[in-house]
Amino acid sequence: MSQIVRFTQLELKNWRNFTAVNVKLSRRMFIVGPNAIGKSNLLDVFRFLREVAAEGGGLATAVKNRRGVSKLRSLHYRAPASSDIEIGVEVIASDDSAWRYKLAFNKSEKKFGAGAVVTHEHVWKKAATDEKWSQIVDRPSAADKADPKLLTQTWLQQVTQNQPFRELAEFLASVSYLHLVPQLIREEQRPAEESLGADAFGRDLLSRIRSTPIKTKEARLERIRRVLATAVPNLTELELVPDENNNPHLQAKFKHWRGPAAKQDEREFSDGTLRLIGLLWALQERSGPLLLEEPELSLHTALVRQLAPFIARAQRTAGGRQAFISTHSDELMSDEGIGPNEILLVRSAAEGSQVVHGADIAEIRIALEAGLTAADIVMPMTAKDQIDLFSRTDA
Repeated sequence: MSQIVRFTQLELKNWRNFTAVNVKLSRRMFIVGPNAIGKSNLLDVFRFLREVAAEGGGLATAVKNRRGVSKLRSLHYRAPASSDIEIGVEVIASDDSAWRYKLAFNKSEKKFGAGAVVTHEHVWKKAATDEKWSQIVDRPSAADKADPKLLTQTWLQQVTQNQPFRELAEFLASVSYLHLVPQLIREEQRPAEESLGADAFGRDLLSRIRSTPIKTKEARLERIRRVLATAVPNLTELELVPDENNNPHLQAKFKHWRGPAAKQDEREFSDGTLRLIGLLWALQERSGPLLLEEPELSLHTALVRQLAPFIARAQRTAGGRQAFISTHSDELMSDEGIGPNEILLVRSAAEGSQVVHGADIAEIRIALEAGLTAADIVMPMTAKDQIDLFSRTDA
């Protein structure tokens, strides 16, 4: 049975900072640009789709979590203020078949509450051996027109309607966002019961590690230990051990001149070490696309330089997941393996922000082909954009 493995295209209209976006997507995407330009809002598109598709979620929940349609609609869009917000994605499966999903929505009528209503919803599928797309969903349908309240829900979120494209719905629901908060792990706080999917703050990290089969768990922890040894050469072991109450703890051993190796667990780890372990573990999990915002935070530069190649290695394994990484780090972008097709440059435009694919910028493409790195050519562009933005704001 085929399985959808990654996003290949993203289209947006009237979404937050962006009036229009249409870009191709690779297995690994680095999203760069100045502060307050919209990098987080770009990542949030995938979180939005996850919340629409996830069990317990839906369109109303996803919109409410973002304080309503008016907060999602771009202030720069030139069409009427009541214009639809549109999101379109294309994905590819392991057998090279492909799906397209497009959703347009707007404020719902007062009689349906202060939520959102679907104005258009479409699903297409293309077989691996076919050049033509077959349309599976075309809304509004006749039933929608007869009963407009049906448009307060997408078919994506309804198991009674999404059976013909269930694998697409499950793929979108598998997207996860990680911004690990070390103190929540040290305090053994549990994820909120109403959370959708994996916990964004990493509170379920230790339980996820414990539930992994022994051989897989040991192999993943050993890979993490080798990366950690880049900055902590005396670290000799990393394992998961239970305490007297059978609660799991990550334990590391450190060699020192006094004699036997010293033991520490996650309660003594630095913020950077815990964040890195959580990130490296998540990258090795067999799951849907992973969204990462500024993973370089709290990390030693030697470790940051290892992130891009580690992500590439993790993606080469069976089930390696797609990764979207927003960053301001020259060290992270200094890896020679980053290609122009893996870069999304978010820039200020005359109205709002625009997303430019690295491969579409000749200066970037030529420089990387000549042996320079993204840190040499792309990051100075973001610095210039930041100065330009600051100058306009200051004026």
